Amino acid sequence: MEIVSTGIEGLDEILGGGVLSPSTTFIVGTPGTGRTTLGMQSLCAAAKKGEKVLYVAVSAKPEALIKQILSRFSFFEENINIRTFNVSSVERDPLTMLVELGNIVNSLKPKRILIDSVTPIGFGFPEAERRRFMYSLNSAINEWNAIVYFTGTLELDNVKSNVVSDIVDNIIYLSQNFGTHTTKRYIRLMKVSGMSSIQGEHTFEITADGISVYPKDIVPANYSVHPSNERRSIGIPQLDEMMGGGLLKGNANLLAGSTGTGKTVLGLHFIMEGAKKGEKGVILSLEETPEQLYLRASNFGWDLKEMEKKGTIKIIHTLPALLNPNKQMIQIRRSIQEIGAQRIFVDTLESFDYAIVNPAERKEYISSLIRMFQNHGITSLFTCLCPESTECSKNSDTQISTIVDTIITLKQDLTSENLQKSLSIIKMRGSNHVKSHAFYDIGSNGFAIKDLNS
Repeated sequence: MEIVSTGIEGLDEILGGGVLSPSTTFIVGTPGTGRTTLGMQSLCAAAKKGEKVLYVAVSAKPEALIKQILSRFSFFEENINIRTFNVSSVERDPLTMLVELGNIVNSLKPKRILIDSVTPIGFGFPEAERRRFMYSLNSAINEWNAIVYFTGTLELDNVKSNVVSDIVDNIIYLSQNFGTHTTKRYIRLMKVSGMSSIQGEHTFEITADGISVYPKDIVPANYSVHPSNERRSIGIPQLDEMMGGGLLKGNANLLAGSTGTGKTVLGLHFIMEGAKKGEKGVILSLEETPEQLYLRASNFGWDLKEMEKKGTIKIIHTLPALLNPNKQMIQIRRSIQEIGAQRIFVDTLESFDYAIVNPAERKEYISSLIRMFQNHGITSLFTCLCPESTECSKNSDTQISTIVDTIITLKQDLTSENLQKSLSIIKMRGSNHVKSHAFYDIGSNGFAIKDLNS
């Protein structure tokens, strides 16, 4: 037996490399979850590589209409073999289908077969007879020496008790949640035989190009943290001095403050300073678009657009309402690898609230981001909204303050004369730092510390 690709990159990853050949896989879920699309995409990918494949449609639709529907996807391959069996006939007389299907397989000798859907087969039979038929089908499949996919329409609670689950090697369950603006789709492996799979609930999307699977982040096997005394300048000499020379390389750092305190400006200083020193950076902007960042940076004399063209920085923007955490994690990792980033600026953490409602899950996702940055030796800087009425050292329900290495709080107070801004270093692991606060201002040159309150 060999491991072969399903033709769907993220699916291969969570399966542990692909599927065994020969093997059987049950793709199951409720209507509209993408079961047929997943199976067909794998068939078409194999057909494009020269494999002979067979699509068995248990349907009331004619073959021409089925082809027309499937051809809407860019992955569709015209030369796949399609055979249809009328659903009402299959419900009443599955044995005739089994004989005909066996003759078709013996004639074509396909390497991959998709039976879509298996749940109507023998539907009119008593359960005991239907189970006997499924075992007969399994015996026939064992003689085909092929990769066989079944699709089925079942709720999650009914999958384990279904007879098909007994005879297959793998079970892939697809589900979906309908939100106000988007549909969130999930994929989980309920059963995998002979492979080292990634458990948990992964996410996927369906587009005109087919299905894209985004594996749930796990700690890589080679994960390691290498503490370093090397410093990374934040771009403000006085602030670097307050921190004992700058941020420590590879550490996770947080800027917490209310609206208008300059969190984004200070974050841009951090990225720009890195670019000056040849340290490439990634900006993950969850609120402002790249165009808005270009304009904001230009006010301080920074040409972010030109720097992005040169590959010095990379800007990733996702609207919070459309954020897919697993997809974003993959996108960030690829961007880091593409430009060889050493710094990353994440603005702002509150945007994760839309995509990850559960506080514990949100904290775990942010922890996963930090682990990934540490594994690559990247110095990270996050921003977090901290209303003036709260104590910034206890910011937000993610309790991010417990998992970052440094916290810098930014505050502003309206005095009788003006709006006075101040910053404090609440904590800094592995380094001595100034305990008193400093006053600062934001002008045409960006962030500038005026004096230290000793």
